[in-house]
Amino acid sequence: MDLTLTAEQSMLVESVHAFPARRWSLTSVRALEAAGRAFDRDVWREMAQLGWLGLEAPAAAGGSAQSFVETVLVCEELGRALLPSPFVATAATAMPLLDGSAARRWLPRVVSGDAVVTLALAEPGWRGAWEQPALRLDGGRLTGRKVLVPFADDADLLLVAVAGPAIVAVERGAPGFTCTRQATFGGDPSYAVTFDGAPGELLELSGLRGDALPRMLDRGATATLAWLSGACERVLAMTIEHAKTREQFGRPIGSFQAVAHRCVDMRSDIDALRVLARRAACSIAAGRHDDVEVGSAVAYGLEAVRRILRHAHQVHGAVGFSMEHDLQLFTRRAKAAELAWGPVAWHHERVARGMGLA
Repeated sequence: MDLTLTAEQSMLVESVHAFPARRWSLTSVRALEAAGRAFDRDVWREMAQLGWLGLEAPAAAGGSAQSFVETVLVCEELGRALLPSPFVATAATAMPLLDGSAARRWLPRVVSGDAVVTLALAEPGWRGAWEQPALRLDGGRLTGRKVLVPFADDADLLLVAVAGPAIVAVERGAPGFTCTRQATFGGDPSYAVTFDGAPGELLELSGLRGDALPRMLDRGATATLAWLSGACERVLAMTIEHAKTREQFGRPIGSFQAVAHRCVDMRSDIDALRVLARRAACSIAAGRHDDVEVGSAVAYGLEAVRRILRHAHQVHGAVGFSMEHDLQLFTRRAKAAELAWGPVAWHHERVARGMGLA
């Protein structure tokens, strides 16, 4: 599998990498979190104008008909900037579920940045994203509850996973639909959504068949890993800078082998994480959704992120845990992502099944 970027992909990465320099910063992240806002709508529309939201959408909807690999490359750079947006929830996870009349109606609006689509998956008592939904569509109506739904209050369309499994589309403002923001460790905008006889439209999913939901979960997990690889790259840069400037015993702490070795371990884990995420993206883009490729990326990646942040905190010492320092912004979001796409043991078992060992 050749992971070398094409000239067009390299240009895309450079474009996304340059965006935060003029439009975003970690100060912006703090301000948005303090204000209780999920994301900046103006920034979201700029991302749409740059073509990022329509990378995989067909030309008829205003997209550029690229592959999931390009979406993952954007996720890496957004993670490096820690830019809050519904990109993973909308472009990477929910958009491909739009089919038939729903696609004709909603895809152009999403691509233009005028609409946000999100997937309502988890239910009370769930232990992992890959569990089967129990919520049912009865007579075209939904009654029940979903939790940890990303960007639900800002979404114009919720794609609700129901028993079958199947996907039901519920529009903003529908009667019998309410959402309440939940307190989360990462500060991410997650909501508990209650349906009390809310009307929903069963999506056709003609091109995705019955495996649509697990395929979208593979996409969401892989996109999140790519986002985390970019975030960890930024964390490594912060850690190296701290090791260069923080002195103990009259010399920079980076000159001590114990500190230098931690930075090297971080570098190794980040490189492996990026390669595995891109391999999984290539597998998904080719339509394979290989259990070994995707499962190993998630199983290794979530544990690697934990190690990377642990090394970063060891080098930074107590200051890294203070709310005044930027490191905690990355740590909290990484832990939230780990909890969202685990448990890791399930992915280890998935790899074993894919290799014929279980």
